[in-house]
Amino acid sequence: MNPKIITISIDATQLDKARFKRITRKGSGPRAGMDAVFADLVLVATPEGKFGDYIVKQQVTKEERAARLEMPILGNGKVMDVGERAPAAPVPQEPTQGEDSVPF
Repeated sequence: MNPKIITISIDATQLDKARFKRITRKGSGPRAGMDAVFADLVLVATPEGKFGDYIVKQQVTKEERAARLEMPILGNGKVMDVGERAPAAPVPQEPTQGEDSVPF
């Protein structure tokens, strides 16, 4: 069985920027002290969906979830096998001398 990945594609212009989390990175690594901006996203399974296996929405708070607030769909996600490739197309071969291109 091949490992699986989920690829997502979103319309970033639809993100609610007021929901972004702004932090200053901690630690001692190369990014320590640098500012970062995070967007919390949620994948919702849609196995019967025509645009992918998941839809992508922005995360809601616990209170918003209790009030049944629905965020807009930002995009979709699809499950893919890692390493699986489409079969290669056969390479046409030129007939050798004395052969014709008729297969019988």
